[in-house]
Amino acid sequence: MDHLAVLREKISNLRSEISQIRELNDQYRRAGSQDRNRTEAQVAHGQRQERLEAIQQELAQLAGLSQRVLSVEERKEEHRSRLHPVKKIS
Repeated sequence: MDHLAVLREKISNLRSEISQIRELNDQYRRAGSQDRNRTEAQVAHGQRQERLEAIQQELAQLAGLSQRVLSVEERKEEHRSRLHPVKKIS
């Protein structure tokens, strides 16, 4: 399993979701004050803010996870290089 590919895909999905939330927040800000004062609009805006905070937490977790994955990949590469030493040409 390619863990880095999975991480990249997850990050890509989160970026897409952030873009959608930004667009909805822009629409909310452009709406007239009467529309913004509607309870539904305020609740939806609050939910988007909560989701952005959750995404921030997910990204922080993914950052830590990616460091561990990279570390494991580096160890695998070191192990491979010890098993197959490169011959130096003199």
